[in-house]
Amino acid sequence: MTSLLAFNNTEMTASFKVEAELFQISSHTLLIEFKMFGPLEKVVWPPPGVIEAREDGLWKTTCLEAFLSSGDQKSDPYVEINCSPNGNWNAYSFGSYREGMIASEHITVRLKERHTETNEAHFQIEIQNSSSWEIKSYGLTAVVEFSNGEKSYWALHHPGPVADFHNKEGWKPLATR
Repeated sequence: MTSLLAFNNTEMTASFKVEAELFQISSHTLLIEFKMFGPLEKVVWPPPGVIEAREDGLWKTTCLEAFLSSGDQKSDPYVEINCSPNGNWNAYSFGSYREGMIASEHITVRLKERHTETNEAHFQIEIQNSSSWEIKSYGLTAVVEFSNGEKSYWALHHPGPVADFHNKEGWKPLATR
């Protein structure tokens, strides 16, 4: 598993560790694993959903995310995946950096596994694409909201002065993972 880095080092982020890994299961299926270590009682968890459904605005609280692109240039299209720890999800396509956002109707997301222990949470997210995946670069990210109101932004790398998960300079090429 790859450790994600918190954008801001605070007392809360210092007590947590977030890890993630991307696996391509088939030409149409990806699996992403997230692990979180620390005092989980200090995390704001979204309320359980009756039905795991597509929902906007998941990133406003604790949310697990992935960014996937067939290219590494700012002008290349990409997909943003959001998955709440309660199973609600969304997938958006962008034509280029933060431009042309639309719902990705050909992608579905399912929280396959979730379990928590005293100081560890584990999530497996399955992402299905009706087309074949052609991924050259990716970003694995998480928003973690704490009970004191603080939000932390975790990523493989934070290349700029603000937390920006869409910035491909913070992503990895798929071949080197």
